Amino acid sequence: MSATRSRLLVVDDDLVQRVLIGKIGAKLGYETVVASSYEAATELLAREAFEIMVLDLSLGERDGVELLRFVAEKNFRAMSIVIISGCDDRIMKAARRVTSALKLTLGGCLTKPLDLSRLRSALERPRRSPLAATSASPSLLVTPERIARGLADHEFFVEFQPKIALQTGRVIGAEALARWRTDEFGIVSPLVFIPIAEGAGLMRGLTDCILSSAMSQGRKLIELNPGLTIAVNISGSLMSDLTLPDRIEGTLRRENVPPASLIVEITETTAMADVDRANDILVRLRIKKIGTAIDDFGTGYSSLAALARLPFSELKIDQSFIKGCESDDDMMKIVDASVALARAFNMKVVAEGVESQEALEAIRRIGCDVAQGFFFAPSLRRSRAEQWISQRNSLADDQAGSVTLQRGVPAARALAY
Repeated sequence: MSATRSRLLVVDDDLVQRVLIGKIGAKLGYETVVASSYEAATELLAREAFEIMVLDLSLGERDGVELLRFVAEKNFRAMSIVIISGCDDRIMKAARRVTSALKLTLGGCLTKPLDLSRLRSALERPRRSPLAATSASPSLLVTPERIARGLADHEFFVEFQPKIALQTGRVIGAEALARWRTDEFGIVSPLVFIPIAEGAGLMRGLTDCILSSAMSQGRKLIELNPGLTIAVNISGSLMSDLTLPDRIEGTLRRENVPPASLIVEITETTAMADVDRANDILVRLRIKKIGTAIDDFGTGYSSLAALARLPFSELKIDQSFIKGCESDDDMMKIVDASVALARAFNMKVVAEGVESQEALEAIRRIGCDVAQGFFFAPSLRRSRAEQWISQRNSLADDQAGSVTLQRGVPAARALAY
């Protein structure tokens, strides 16, 4: 699988645009396939896998939003989507929100006439990720039995995505992300295997495996960087399991990791599904000095209730609000309000999905504490994460030692991101 070329699908009823985008894709090394209509695109998507799709919102009788719904229904959520259109800015912003609501991966939202440098950047972005070659392909026949065998054969592991303190520029944590390497499929995206594991009742074993791997691998990072925390996502299906805090504590004890070095991340919709049990679990975790984060904040329907009723120590603003927030006033208002809410509940604020200097400056201005995203680093294997964190923190310390670099400019801002 790794030897095959990445594939680009261009869906546009304008011949000139299809040729232009196809040529840029070819120069970037993509195998480019074009479709001039909704019907042609759905036929291709039903039988072939693509890493990225460029989609014009206007497709004659059918429109791009219908194709977005098709992609979501088929669960092709690992495929990056770049939306292009001649529609006005309000419609483009709304299309971005439709994509977010469908939980699709938005690689860019570009207005016509196309800025070719922005188009090239949007096409290059998915290739920075180690999971880029993996999509929820219809040919990827992952079964519950194959996942169970993968757990037994120790095929699952974690990578670490650094979390940067905006005040100092230092790495103060990392999120442990689940990965699965197989002989027949290569690297399988969590967007593929997690829903299958959820439906088959395998999440307890998978979560225990990922947590154990995160702590055993992360222990070295913690030892080398005192105060660093490792964040691990906990499945919603486990938030009614009252034995969870004891199992987590047992894993920390076995791996010799202090409880304060772990942050358990839980999505807000998960937490609100059974508030009483979630509260029981979260209170016990906090008593044990384990941090708790409300993840994907703002994507559910009960954000305020979750903050008021459950003892979270950290709020993570979902990347769908962060990406492009610097140019979208409406999104910026949501991010700003989220920061204010977190402050009211004495919570640390983490911005996910930071991908540009402009987004970084925007979230810093409104008071986010921590940021993570491809602008800093993708997820990294433990040895690479160790080197990256060391280099990053050394640079931050050097800059902090010369605060007078620019009068009135914080050292963190002078740091070369």
